[in-house]
Amino acid sequence: MNEISLSFKPYIRLAMYHTWLPDYVVDRVIFDFEFIFIDKGKMKIDFDDKSIIVEEGDMVLIPPNVHHHISFYQTPCCQPHVHFDFNKDELSPTIPVSMKNKDEMSELELTYFRKNYLVDNNLNLPYVVHSSNPTLMRSLILHLINEYTFDDPLKELHMEGALKLLMSSFISDSLGYKEDNEMIDTVSLLVRYMTENLRNNLSLRDFELKSNLSSWSLNNLFKQSFNTTPKKYYDHLRLRYAKDLIRNSFKSIKEISILLGFDEPQTFSRWFYNLDGKYPTQYKNENKK
Repeated sequence: MNEISLSFKPYIRLAMYHTWLPDYVVDRVIFDFEFIFIDKGKMKIDFDDKSIIVEEGDMVLIPPNVHHHISFYQTPCCQPHVHFDFNKDELSPTIPVSMKNKDEMSELELTYFRKNYLVDNNLNLPYVVHSSNPTLMRSLILHLINEYTFDDPLKELHMEGALKLLMSSFISDSLGYKEDNEMIDTVSLLVRYMTENLRNNLSLRDFELKSNLSSWSLNNLFKQSFNTTPKKYYDHLRLRYAKDLIRNSFKSIKEISILLGFDEPQTFSRWFYNLDGKYPTQYKNENKK
């Protein structure tokens, strides 16, 4: 198989978890790409040239300017989904999610259609493919939705990394490739390990032992996936956790610093400042409820 090399800087327009119920129907053409993961249940998608029943574990990728009709099928369908441009430009933030057909659009709206990045790169993929690792795909898309929903200093960076892993898996499964799944599995394993150990102040050595990879391989893996190092990614997960405790708990800054494994509050404050540009006391004063 020939190696596929894609480089893109996406714009995430919308990311949400939605349940498809009997009275909900969509008939439209979208301006951007939509990625859907079928978490539970089934739904029917009619394209102009085919009808497809999608079910649990399926991944759906709908390109721009493709008419489709989505409807309820037998049982409610839980379908986390993401609308995005493969490459962000100055127009990306101004373009909405379309709920219209082309004959309902204004002349201005008809100029909103984004380029089909995949076709431009000679990739003609199916609309639907069954995931070879549904548990991993669910974890990735829920991580992306979580990043989209909550404010975070590295929000765009994390969303970009998660989307790239989703697209890598969709393309790999569409073309029958298997090698990329090992990389995605390793990244997902480490992200889960980091998330479960936010209080333990893990080191790069801990990540090496967990993944059985060298520091060079780990750094390269995270650079490819998230455009950052594993330590920086982990530090920003811990920063988000610290901010959540500051905003939503009655713990003091000293108690939070101990909880996150710092010997001294001053060390925690310097760490917080280096990542956020503000000291935890400043952040607390600005975010009092």
